[in-house]
Amino acid sequence: MIRIKETVNADKNLIRHIAESLNVSERLSSLLIDRGVDSVESARKFLNPNLSDLHNPYLFKGMKDAVERIKIAKENGETVVIYGDYDADGISAVTVLYRSLQIFGIDAIPVIPERQNGYGLSQEMLSFVLEQYFPDLIITVDCGISAVKEVEELKDLGVDVIVTDHHEIPEQIPDCTVINCKLTDGGYPFDGLCGAGVAYKLATALIGKRADEFIDVVAVATIADSMPLIDENRIIVSEGLKKIKSGRAVKAIKAIANVSGLKEVNSSTVAYTIAPRINAAGRMDDARSALQAFISDDIQEIESLAKLLNEYNAKRQAECDMLYRSAKSMIDGKSPDNRVIALYNTEWKAGLIGIVSARLVEEYSKPVILFSEREGVLHGSARSVSGVNIFKALSAVKGHVEDYGGHAQAAGVTLKKEKFEIFEKELNEYLTENCTVSDLIQETEVEELITDKFSLSFAKELALLEPFGVGNKKPLFAVECQRAFATPLKLGSNHLSFKHEFIELLMFNGMEKLTLLNSEIKKTIVFEPNVSVFNGRESLKGYIREISSVICNESGVLYAVCLNQLGSLSEKGSYTKIDDKQAELMLENAEKEIYGTLFIVNDYETLNKFKKTNRFGKGVLSPNGKGNVNAVIYGTDGRIPDGYKKIVYLDKPLSVIETDREVYVNEQTNGFTVDKISAEREVLGKIYLAVKNLPQGFVSVEEIIKITCLSARQIAFAVSVFIELGLIIAQGGRYKAVSGIKRDLADSSVYKSIKSILG
Repeated sequence: MIRIKETVNADKNLIRHIAESLNVSERLSSLLIDRGVDSVESARKFLNPNLSDLHNPYLFKGMKDAVERIKIAKENGETVVIYGDYDADGISAVTVLYRSLQIFGIDAIPVIPERQNGYGLSQEMLSFVLEQYFPDLIITVDCGISAVKEVEELKDLGVDVIVTDHHEIPEQIPDCTVINCKLTDGGYPFDGLCGAGVAYKLATALIGKRADEFIDVVAVATIADSMPLIDENRIIVSEGLKKIKSGRAVKAIKAIANVSGLKEVNSSTVAYTIAPRINAAGRMDDARSALQAFISDDIQEIESLAKLLNEYNAKRQAECDMLYRSAKSMIDGKSPDNRVIALYNTEWKAGLIGIVSARLVEEYSKPVILFSEREGVLHGSARSVSGVNIFKALSAVKGHVEDYGGHAQAAGVTLKKEKFEIFEKELNEYLTENCTVSDLIQETEVEELITDKFSLSFAKELALLEPFGVGNKKPLFAVECQRAFATPLKLGSNHLSFKHEFIELLMFNGMEKLTLLNSEIKKTIVFEPNVSVFNGRESLKGYIREISSVICNESGVLYAVCLNQLGSLSEKGSYTKIDDKQAELMLENAEKEIYGTLFIVNDYETLNKFKKTNRFGKGVLSPNGKGNVNAVIYGTDGRIPDGYKKIVYLDKPLSVIETDREVYVNEQTNGFTVDKISAEREVLGKIYLAVKNLPQGFVSVEEIIKITCLSARQIAFAVSVFIELGLIIAQGGRYKAVSGIKRDLADSSVYKSIKSILG
């Protein structure tokens, strides 16, 4: 679903004042105000992030006690263990504190578990640490906030613990020094730091500005852990990216950037190149190799390990694709109206399920939890849509789980295998009772609907809003379009391009949308402006992110719907017959079920007949938006999108799509009134002559309607016949007559089918 932001009712004088004071356009000034930056000073700080604006680390509750305890450890020559997590944030957090303690004067011992050891302070890893190192002090980073029992056991053994974490606060926290930005009584003004961010604040308290030497490591962790890029995180990431761009990054980041072929440095490229390679080690059960790359001083070892991480990432991508296909096949066996997708498989790798969960959330627009299994225990990774707090949902069913923790949009959960069914059932019931349709539908928020040429200068100015990410998303814009004249970038390419009157647009992997783009259907196209430089020359293109069609009763839409229906006359899909009353009941049930049902109408009047269709999202030829939320489409492009298990034709079409889904056809209402079409040679000849007399062909069916005074449905029939016979060709949304060819109308299957129906 596309939502155009409402115009901010900001003081025009304030917009002008910010623009003039900071030498930016009023358009950008308005965008800043829309993001909550509502004064010249706050705008200056937003556009010029500076480390001097970071909060005092001693605002953290527990910071003073932690520093004092670490000083005692230094004075007494105690053994200090830094215990982290196996993901990019955990590895980065260990790195930051390990290096900082070295500067402080303590040679700490860095320890991270592998995924098979479990998350956090597991009994297995604690036994290993105690037996191997005999620590006096353990400092956790990016974990520990829920380790109540484990901390008590350590204290009983005479081991002190300092917990530094950023995860959600459970009902009970460990009885020790705790530094967590989410503690409501912690006194810290920003709760969005990642684990490495919290470790960096402790490092700053210990060694002051020297901690900034690792700001690039903290920046990568912040991006990798999808933290909001606002407040302190904006400063951290901005400064960290500057360091990476300047070539002054720590050796491990330099080596990973080189081996991944990183060219342009920004938050997005870091998220898709550096972060996944650090994470890949833990996902492939070798997190220590990533940590070693960061704490080693041997450049040859670092470069060798960077190559290994690159190999792990390639292997991870291949295995993720296999896991994704496996999960998709299992989803087919689940009820589509479930509010959560919960699956487990003994063959799935624990390190990959989080990635695939996130991918499925995008596709199905609902929370997803995938579990791997180890010794009868299920270890799950949960991801959620923005409107559903998965941590809160897991808290509601905590009686069935062994352990859980995480954030609003991502969490981990462990449960016994025999508890899976009741866990899934009650979690689904909780989400059914507590989530509305609006919570589950993913919106694409657009800054403005463009009504004039999009300038290169404004596109370049938008870069001032970087770094982009969670909490500060890259601005999206929209244009309205009737027919796009889109073509593949090159022969065989799945990428499309076309020139809109306001901006040139590209759509990667957009072939499935070619029919919609080139049909005479009003569309709203969402794009992300992108400035590229080639041979010293700058150019602007918009990368398409979403297309939303608009149902209306115009001739162009009717023509497109009829053309596609006539083009699939050979389809003979099987179905169950229903009537108007049953169709009404299915619409009523779909309101409650939310997912998995696609309603198709072939006549615009059917929408007026079934008023309940107004309660669903509607599109032309294919559903708008993401996921498998119940929807209505006017006509079809011949495909049934994934995730829709029930297909309901609200009126009887000329042909039914062949599919293995449940298909119902309302035979009481006719969706294609053939009696309004003539198959007479003279009528078809009149249309062909009209097209032939337009040397460049026709773009809009209205042109032919004006010439022939015939209906859009009649013209669609004629054009379908002529296309099949090769007398008319369709090129990029334009229809042209071909001269010098003679064909018999009876050679057209479309002609014969309609002729036989007419009798």
